[in-house]
Amino acid sequence: MRKPTRFILKNFIWLIILLGISQSIFGQDIPIRKIEQQHIDSLKNSDYPFVLPIYGDRVQKMGHDLPLPFGIMVNYISQDNELTLTNLELKLNDSDFIPMEFIQFDKIKSSARVVNVRLDAWLFPFLNVYGLYARAQTDNLVPLVAPFQFDIPTTPTADTYGVGTVLAYGSGKYFAIANTNFTWSNISSLDGLVFGTVSNFKIGRSFAFQKRFHNINLSLGVQHQHLQRNSSGSLSISEMFSQVDQAKLQEIKDDINSAATNWYDNLGPAQKVLVNQIVGEIQDWLDGRTPGNSELGYRFDKDPLGEFSFQIGVQYNHGRKWWYRLETGIGRGRTQILVSANYRFGL
Repeated sequence: MRKPTRFILKNFIWLIILLGISQSIFGQDIPIRKIEQQHIDSLKNSDYPFVLPIYGDRVQKMGHDLPLPFGIMVNYISQDNELTLTNLELKLNDSDFIPMEFIQFDKIKSSARVVNVRLDAWLFPFLNVYGLYARAQTDNLVPLVAPFQFDIPTTPTADTYGVGTVLAYGSGKYFAIANTNFTWSNISSLDGLVFGTVSNFKIGRSFAFQKRFHNINLSLGVQHQHLQRNSSGSLSISEMFSQVDQAKLQEIKDDINSAATNWYDNLGPAQKVLVNQIVGEIQDWLDGRTPGNSELGYRFDKDPLGEFSFQIGVQYNHGRKWWYRLETGIGRGRTQILVSANYRFGL
């Protein structure tokens, strides 16, 4: 890198740092307030003991206290979503997918319980980077409303991996946080990885106790959550139709055999063949002739009722090492509660 380019880059980084510490240095979800002059003098005359953040030593010698640079965070999230399902296609075992536009669904209700572990580091005094792993258990209710009615419950699990960044700014008792992460989820009922993003922006105020580094922080914000729209997967006949009883199956068969014009009569040849095969597989399973392990493949488009939610949060910092957070989110077709514990340390 040529010297002029290096000079510009170095001064650009310092400009960002000086803007961020114009009145205070901040940690995640909290501005680090200026403290009494005696402590400031101590900081100026001490060597910064940790490897991160970059320029941490210079910032400390300017009289500002930095948060501990590394953290381990554990989150528990309970989230309810409503989604719509369109463009359904089905297949049985290794056959080709057949469009099934005559099948219609009501809003899908999904309840997820997620445990999320996050490792983070302050790369610069204003920039935090992190990696995460999450394990989720989901209860879905898929209500079929046409051509007949019954509910299909599913309980998929998911393993999620991701990376993210936090940009933070603090001024006096007030702070602003921008957080974005990118995730890839392996969901047991779907093929391939599902890509998603979560972005949020919040502003807040810190209320300090008399004891240094003990404070409560209140925040308001907005969150955007986006998941990959198209999905595909497969379930065995026994998993998919565990809630179908003999009476409902007989109703479906009566529709198929009826001489009157109905939904079955209006199907194309390939759709009729597939419907007959599926009904036959269900009947054989219910009668005990087969274990119900034939695979019903599906692919569809899913859309949440809303991708935005309003967030309200409170965080208690118990010294420099332990931070605790409670946050709730409410949006169209979505509610969320998050409980978090964050342990911070230096290296």
